[in-house]
Amino acid sequence: MNLHTLPAFSLNALSSRQEEACFALLAFNGGIAGGFGSLFCGHVFANAQTGSMISLIGELHAGQWAGVAARLGGLALFILGIALTVVLPVRLFGGDARRWQRACLLVEAACFLLQGLLPVGALSDISFALYLWPVFFAAALQYNTFTALHGVPVSTVFCTNNFRQMTLHALVWRRMRRAAGPEDAAQARRELRISLTYLLVTLLFLAGVAFSVFTLEALGAGQMFLCAGLLFALWLWRTIDRHLEQSAAR
Repeated sequence: MNLHTLPAFSLNALSSRQEEACFALLAFNGGIAGGFGSLFCGHVFANAQTGSMISLIGELHAGQWAGVAARLGGLALFILGIALTVVLPVRLFGGDARRWQRACLLVEAACFLLQGLLPVGALSDISFALYLWPVFFAAALQYNTFTALHGVPVSTVFCTNNFRQMTLHALVWRRMRRAAGPEDAAQARRELRISLTYLLVTLLFLAGVAFSVFTLEALGAGQMFLCAGLLFALWLWRTIDRHLEQSAAR
């Protein structure tokens, strides 16, 4: 299998409820990570790179070279994470998406564990972007590994495109539901389902952000240990489920 024929990394082989539960936890986890960076780490949103690149230009103009280097390092880790989600499934797992997904969850959990252990003061004195390097990398892995819920391409680490797609599909639903034909009615139902999928994933992401906001004072960097625990639990669930499937097939 070459890179051009690599299958989409959705969870199509899992049951519908399992898939929904998996994406619910991933979106909630993505919201916690985003809230933590934005509120605890000087408004550094490591889940996506647009804001980081804007800040990089500002730091470049101000001659804040440590910050520039930290932002470039974070960008490099994000790009590396995206590249590895394409290369490693083929090189290590023969293109087996489910095996890669389990490995990805474990690597993400390790990244968040590392994030919780890093010295906040020493690294943030240099740059908050430097402190958040593990999140830059983990977000890229999650973003390009868990890409589709019920065949609908969604993001569990930020919500800009989710809002766009939700709106576009809602407008198509509004137009199609007024048509008279049965095929139009079926298409309208599909468009509504897609729009609601984007809405629900986004709401779960925002629930994670809200959790981060309301627990930040109590937990601080401990939120990263919670993220690691959620991802490890998800990995454990997926691993046990795989073993049960193999036992049933014997």
